[in-house]
Order: sequence, then C-alpha cells, then structure tokens
Amino acid sequence: MQPKYAHELAAGEHYAPLEYTVTHELNQQFLYAVEDFDRVYIEGIDARGPLVHPVLLLHMMPRTRSPSYRQAPGMGSAFARDKTWFLHPAFVGELLRVSWTVSATYEQRGKIYQDYVAVTANAAGTAILRRELSSTFFTLGKVKTFALDAGR
Repeated sequence: MQPKYAHELAAGEHYAPLEYTVTHELNQQFLYAVEDFDRVYIEGIDARGPLVHPVLLLHMMPRTRSPSYRQAPGMGSAFARDKTWFLHPAFVGELLRVSWTVSATYEQRGKIYQDYVAVTANAAGTAILRRELSSTFFTLGKVKTFALDAGR
C-alpha cells in the first residue's frame, strides 16, 4: 500500500523518520558556504569533537526529507512559518534522527495548511533541535509569467 500524500496526513500522523550522520567533509562545506569558521565547528568544545553547524541541522529538517514524503500530482506546497529551539549540541560523526509529527490540518483562504513538529535527536534520544512548522498546499494552475518593463 502506498503511503498517503502529504496533504492527506491528519493530526497525530507521522512522516517516516530520517537518520543521517554529518561527516567532517559535509560540515566543512557548510562552514565554507556560510563563512563561519568558529573553532567549535572545526576543533570542538571538548573530546567529543566538532559541533555540527546549526545551518546544516536546519537544512535537514524539512518534511520533504522524509522517506515517506509524497506530493500529490497537480499540487504544490510552500513553507509558511516556523519557531525553532536549539536544545543541545550535535557533534560531527554522531547518528542523528529527524522525526515529524503532524499537529494540525486546516483550511484558510482556500488553501490546506498543515502544522507539524520536527525534532532532531541523537542516538541516545537527546533532543537536539525542535521546530514547529506550518506549510500550505495548493493546486497548481497555469504558470503566470511577467515581462520586465525595460524602462518604458
């Protein structure tokens, strides 16, 4: 049986979790991208080694990263808002797991909205990052194109 489309999930339902490990190389690429070379991301804060850059943690949190995320044909989705709490450091090389739980679905201005909670935890189950997010779904229509006025 195929999993539900994303817009069909109701409060209390889950997207399949994602497990990943941030390598030194991946962390380094994010450090270069955001030009942040703080020693905590390169050397670490103790014997556990370097911290995972927070931008990388945020990058792995969208529900579209879930192995079960399915978008229905003819539908689109857009990020609407979020609240984020950084709870505990994540270390390069440790196994991380993102889970997503739908907390509410509702209609507003003719669009379906879905609120969900995303939590990244380490292998010991310690919450690293918590986000409360909202996204909207919409039916794709004709694509509007706009010509630039060349100074006329």
